[in-house]
Amino acid sequence: MTDEKGHFEKGQWVVESEPSATKTDGNAIDKRFSEATKSVISSIDDVMKVTRDLVTTEEGKQYIEKTIKDTQTQIQKSFDDIFSRAKNELDKKIKKVK
Repeated sequence: MTDEKGHFEKGQWVVESEPSATKTDGNAIDKRFSEATKSVISSIDDVMKVTRDLVTTEEGKQYIEKTIKDTQTQIQKSFDDIFSRAKNELDKKIKKVK
């Protein structure tokens, strides 16, 4: 016998071939697609609710203001770091020239 999967048929070993693709029930695909669609719709609804809360509630407005201030602080820090590095590089070059 061989290592291949198979069975005896009329006294001879018949090699069984692997199915090329598993057959799925069309209804199963429809069900999965429907569930995925519902999930996407639910997610969009959640995003819209959060957006409405951000814009219409005092807590949301404070969150937006805090986020903007934090972003401004981070940008200012980044620019300060860039200018500091540039100044240090210029100072090094000036010292080399002297």
